[in-house]
Amino acid sequence: MFLDNLSLENFKNYAGSSFSFSPKLNFIYGENGNGKTNILEAISMLCYTRSFLLTSDNDCVKYGSSAFSIKGEFTSGINVNSVLKYTYNKEAASKSLFYGNEKVTRLNEFIGSFPLIVLSPGDLKLSMGTPLDKRRNFDLLISQVSRLYFDDLKSYTKIIKQKNSLLKENLVSRKYSSKDLKHMLSLWNDELVGFGIKILLRRLDFIEEFKTYQSECFNRIAGSSYIPIINYESDINIDPENLSIESLKNSYSELLNSKMDIEIRRGISLAGPHRDNYIFLMEKNGELFDVRTFASQGEHKTFVVSLKLAEFGFIKDNIVNSNIGDPILLLDDIFSELDRGRIRKISSIITGYNQVFLTTTDVEYMDILKEDFDEISAYNITKELTQFVN
Repeated sequence: MFLDNLSLENFKNYAGSSFSFSPKLNFIYGENGNGKTNILEAISMLCYTRSFLLTSDNDCVKYGSSAFSIKGEFTSGINVNSVLKYTYNKEAASKSLFYGNEKVTRLNEFIGSFPLIVLSPGDLKLSMGTPLDKRRNFDLLISQVSRLYFDDLKSYTKIIKQKNSLLKENLVSRKYSSKDLKHMLSLWNDELVGFGIKILLRRLDFIEEFKTYQSECFNRIAGSSYIPIINYESDINIDPENLSIESLKNSYSELLNSKMDIEIRRGISLAGPHRDNYIFLMEKNGELFDVRTFASQGEHKTFVVSLKLAEFGFIKDNIVNSNIGDPILLLDDIFSELDRGRIRKISSIITGYNQVFLTTTDVEYMDILKEDFDEISAYNITKELTQFVN
């Protein structure tokens, strides 16, 4: 899959701009604040139906305007042309996505139709981030290749919100007797168990499959002296020797029952996949250590960069609709965070990838990339205009 053309109207820095892109490497450079990241953000809104920066649509409207539009023209893996158009109206607080001439009625279900991988400076903090940061990253990744996982996650999240609403309401109003409240919570818990165990099992399967992809990328960047490891941490009792659905359901049910009194006192759901965590570890010379606590700054960056680059191979091999083609890769100003040795290693890896968009403030990085890329399309972004350099 390739993005051939992008048009922006009243989107952030751009009143009206159009770009034509190379199917290989697009090198976008210029000073900070000129709008380089805006281009990548617009691409993510077409593919993810939201900004990879988690910026609200309201904040993406150019100052003085009331609406924006983003239009992308794509070529799929079987040379089929597709047009996506994302619009947002500030006054009506409404957004729309059109796939060709058809309006996409359920935006969340569009995820995975145009697969995308993003690596930005914010991602480099993933190894030091919260469990929510890591769950969000992997949920998006798995959802791009599994509609079933996305649907289960959506259903589970809806039930958690309903259960939390009941708990909070009772905390304020004391509306229900203890017996009635526990009965209602048991009904929600029964629903949670069904969806929660399916989510848990898919995450465990994902970790087992993903480790091969990350190890390969990690070794190409840092050599074979390290082994990156991702473990899954849950309050649900997970017996590696017995991962049957029935045993996990029993374990989860017991956990929810044991937490019920404290959930009532605190007014919030305290157990389940929405509270689980991914633990990042590294093994060096037979010693295992926690990346968050003991890794050096360079080890942190290498772990996360290898993780994000490994997502390309994972999506490529697991995407449901093989006619779409390989995912697009966005690298947003990450070279300034890395030493030249790591930059050279990354360059040698991504040359085998699909279409790549890379932003930077330093045009000299292009010299490093030229060692691996025969042809680079470069764009100089200034406040006055966007110039296609070569």
